[in-house]
Amino acid sequence: MEECRPPKLSPAEAKRKIQLILADGIVDFTTHCRRRMRERGVDDLDVVHVLKAGQIIREAEWDSDYCNWKYRAEGTDIEGVELTAITVIFEADLSLLNVTVF
Repeated sequence: MEECRPPKLSPAEAKRKIQLILADGIVDFTTHCRRRMRERGVDDLDVVHVLKAGQIIREAEWDSDYCNWKYRAEGTDIEGVELTAITVIFEADLSLLNVTVF
């Protein structure tokens, strides 16, 4: 399904969009992400911290099931414990959907 594939953002562009959405948009979580957060003792503020202060180092990964790009924010939670969040950027809605954390 290549026809549904929007252009992907570079890591630097993704970081800028994430910062903008954290300041003025909506941050949401999938049911899977909420379950993984509970299992790991991670809360919303930890996820926002890694999105805000972490780095987008890798190129985005295409998710053909949901027809979107997934971005990987790597850093730490508020306590300094390593944390990675996988998020989807919805520019039109000015929102982030966190898919999972580990």
